[in-house]
Amino acid sequence: MEVNSSKYDFIELRTRAEFLDLCGDNDRAAQLRELSVTVGREVDLNCYAYQLLWRGQIETGFDLLYRNLELHPNSWNVYDSLAEAYAMIGDVESAIDHYGRAFTLVRDPEQKKRLREVLMDLRGLASV
Repeated sequence: MEVNSSKYDFIELRTRAEFLDLCGDNDRAAQLRELSVTVGREVDLNCYAYQLLWRGQIETGFDLLYRNLELHPNSWNVYDSLAEAYAMIGDVESAIDHYGRAFTLVRDPEQKKRLREVLMDLRGLASV
C-alpha cells in the first residue's frame, strides 16, 4: 500500500492505537500500528521499541525491532538495538550474534570500538 507519510505521524498513530486497544477496538488498533510502521522512520521504530521494552512489553518490542530490521536490513543500529534487547533479557548468545552483525556493518570508528568492547565483555560472560 502506497502511503503519503507526510499525512501521518508515527507517534500519533501509535498513541491512537493504544487508546483503541484500551477501548476494545483491537482490529482498528492493529491497522494503525501497521500504518505507523509504514510511515515511521528507522529511528522512530527503534525508539518506540525501546519504550515498549522498558514498559515490560517484551514481545511487542521485539516484534517492532524485527519489523525495523525487515525495513532496514543493512542498518548497524537496528542490529545494535536488537542485541541490546537480547542482552536485557539475558540471552547472551543472541546478543553476541546481533552485536557481531552490527560490528560488521558499522563504519563509525567510535561505534566500532564500543561494539568491539561490548562483544569482548559478552563473550567473557558466555564462557563462564
